[in-house]
Amino acid sequence: MRRLKLLLLPLFLFAEETTILQIEGKTALIEPQNLPIGISGIVLHKISKELQTIVARAILIQPDKVRFTTYDALAQPSLPTPNIKPTKGDEVILGYLSNRALAITPNLYTYQNLVSNFQDYEFLHPDLFATELSKEKNPAPTRKDFKNFCNKFALSTVFITLKDTTLQLDCYSFSILKDYPIPAQGQEVQLPFYSRVNKIEKPFFHFFNKKEVKDYYSYYKNLVEER
Repeated sequence: MRRLKLLLLPLFLFAEETTILQIEGKTALIEPQNLPIGISGIVLHKISKELQTIVARAILIQPDKVRFTTYDALAQPSLPTPNIKPTKGDEVILGYLSNRALAITPNLYTYQNLVSNFQDYEFLHPDLFATELSKEKNPAPTRKDFKNFCNKFALSTVFITLKDTTLQLDCYSFSILKDYPIPAQGQEVQLPFYSRVNKIEKPFFHFFNKKEVKDYYSYYKNLVEER
């Protein structure tokens, strides 16, 4: 199988840092950023000269505006949740962990082609994601499954290859950041996506599980377009 090798410029390789200029409820004004709408990041609050802590996740909703969501990557059920809110002057890092990525593809050929086109990214093998789904007996990944995986394994970029294109998404907003002319390779399709995990079992009472990946391309297209 001949792989399609393209000269592609990565969307971004480094995080962009800025500060909060003004708080407006659950949003904040920042310096205008030349980044795609939907990209996520973190808010760092300075506790002392030497100590900073992450107090929220930030999602870019306008070039000069972010929306706050809960940062739950370090959540500990046995400990109280710190009640520190973002304030004026806090640091915002957009594109945080964006160089770490997961690739969802229909087969090995497409996966190898995709990874070879983005050598500046650190790809976590889809086996890890398939294993997490297997633990939950969930053969049809949802947006929440992607977010939980990204939290656990510290990444924020997801590539999903459809028939004629490959989409780059933010794991937390699930916004399309960019699309690339990288189509699926070959006719083989592995469900729910390419991995070396043979099968993701359904729950014992699987008739309660309404979702199932019967068609790779339509499932992930609908997942991306879901509102």
